[in-house]
Amino acid sequence: MKYVIFIIGLIFLVFNTLAGLIISVYLPFNYLMADLSIIITFSMIYWLAGSEHSGATKIGLTVLFAITGFVRMFCMMITPSTWENNILILVAMGILLIELVCMAGVLFVDKK
Repeated sequence: MKYVIFIIGLIFLVFNTLAGLIISVYLPFNYLMADLSIIITFSMIYWLAGSEHSGATKIGLTVLFAITGFVRMFCMMITPSTWENNILILVAMGILLIELVCMAGVLFVDKK
């Protein structure tokens, strides 16, 4: 299962990078930020697949991470190509924070 997740993540990453190199309106800032989002999302899903959590926890978090990862990637694709006054980067950071809190919550609950 982990191998399949790795391959799917790699396919998304290669496709996004090639799209950024081919399409002239897809600026390097945007496709590199989207690539970073793809790497983070599939790293969390890969970690989750290798963990010893219950099946329901894995399924729930995998679906959550996939949906929030897609939203975060979409934000990075359409965000203005600057760090200043960029609300979409703050939205993506907020989504990432929510994901990290969910991961920490699962780790905390499983230790008890």
